[in-house]
Amino acid sequence: MTRAHAWLAVLVLGCQGSVLPPGGERPFRPGEDGPGPAAGCDLPQVDLAPLEHLTRAEYDRATTHLLGFEARAARDFAADDDTSGYEVGARVSPLLAEQYVDAAESLAEQLVATRFDALLDCDVAAMGEDACARQLISRFGMRAFRRPLEADEAERLFALYQVGRAYDFRTGIQVVIQGVLSAPSFLYHVESAPDPAARPGDTVALDDFAVASRLSFFLWGSIPDDTLLEAAGAGELSEPAGLEAQARRMLEDERAIAGVRDFARQWLHLDVLEGARRDAERYPDFEADTGHRLRASVERYVEDAFLTEGGDVDTLLLGTHAYVDGPLARSYGIDGVEGDDLQRVELDPSQRAGLLTQPGLLTVLSKPNQSDPIHRGLFVRTRLLCQQLPPPPDDIAVVAPDPAPGLSTRERFAEHSQNERCRGCHQLMDPIGFGFEHYDAMGRWRELDEGATVDATGEVLATVDADGAFYGVPELAGLLAGSQQVRECVAMQLFRYAMGRTETEWDLCSVQRLQEDFHASGYDLRALMIAVVQSDAFRHQQVPSGVIRD
Repeated sequence: MTRAHAWLAVLVLGCQGSVLPPGGERPFRPGEDGPGPAAGCDLPQVDLAPLEHLTRAEYDRATTHLLGFEARAARDFAADDDTSGYEVGARVSPLLAEQYVDAAESLAEQLVATRFDALLDCDVAAMGEDACARQLISRFGMRAFRRPLEADEAERLFALYQVGRAYDFRTGIQVVIQGVLSAPSFLYHVESAPDPAARPGDTVALDDFAVASRLSFFLWGSIPDDTLLEAAGAGELSEPAGLEAQARRMLEDERAIAGVRDFARQWLHLDVLEGARRDAERYPDFEADTGHRLRASVERYVEDAFLTEGGDVDTLLLGTHAYVDGPLARSYGIDGVEGDDLQRVELDPSQRAGLLTQPGLLTVLSKPNQSDPIHRGLFVRTRLLCQQLPPPPDDIAVVAPDPAPGLSTRERFAEHSQNERCRGCHQLMDPIGFGFEHYDAMGRWRELDEGATVDATGEVLATVDADGAFYGVPELAGLLAGSQQVRECVAMQLFRYAMGRTETEWDLCSVQRLQEDFHASGYDLRALMIAVVQSDAFRHQQVPSGVIRD
């Protein structure tokens, strides 16, 4: 390990851990003994947010936009943590710290080898090597850290440059890049507030650069562009109008597609589709790349709903179209589509209605050899109704019964309703999931299941306003689309994704305003994204009372 490499390892390892108050106590959370949010919504109230590092997806997109070539170093990083089904960077392990350093070294080497002149962007002969290095440190460092560098930061990076410059100029620049990519200010969501008089526990407005970073990682899943950084530098993001203008600009940028797709990936668990396999005898049409194609198809459907003007919850839940390419069209019996490009096709409205009948999602919610009514019902409960169910008892083996000729899935899964210990939860999932039985493990329509006629009778129980019997998913989709609980849940899923945490009592006022704005927009999904950005929770932080501890 070089001297610079060793120094970078210490730099990363020195910033692992979480924010803790003095003495190492755990931060207060609503429901515990201790101070809570003040009554009323006159002043912003925000829960204490932990210090988090970039997730693997954020790291890859950030380095790609920063370096100018596709960087996928994070694919092999240690797994991210999970909050409410969304990825967060809660803690840097020694393994991940080492992976950060190795990735920084590799990416810096690639950048200098392939894009050195574009990276430097200065006349070395006229300015001199040291002046060019300082210019690069200021410009590259600002993009990577999402804010202007402090004077001492710039000097430390220049000292690092001098270590590499002992070999030659290119090595000096390479070590600077390596240092920036290894720095906590790049690897962490470091957010500061402008009020030096703020005390621990106070809720204060984030500075404009911190807001810019939050905005960019929410809408693009990546670092701010120069336009957003310039707006932050001009103080435009402190004003609601300026913040909204930037958010709307960013939603028109093609990078918003990656942001919406990332939300869809996590909300709908679409990672399951990469490398998905099906029983070859039962599903011979399911090829090695079918899962990847299905993921692209359902991402495109969600992208349509969120980024198309006028896209609303009804568009999401009731649309009768899908996106398919030639291979998918052949697998699903759709005529008139050839080639590898996704094309929009209209489907039979008696068989398909919205998100819940997208073949990709139905495949996610299936077993390799059969449909899966349990997880289909659970998905509706947790991801569309925002209801949490307890896990099964530890001493009960959760194994799906194998398909059997002449026995439908509904008949084989009947044991859940007969087992007293399972009945309580399964009566909330199974009646919903059985309504999906017209779709097999690839999401294809079927009339027969193991030779038995499909019975897609279902029922939703124990909700605020979505209870009722239905037959088949199109009827279920209509039931859910008319539910205020579902609309509010969609808003909460986006809020959780944007904030990287579950809502708490501190967020009551922010959530209430968010839901009011969503309702006023006619449940427009683009308007929902703007409302999240304008919320107090998004634009503020609670000043922590602790220090960074291992």
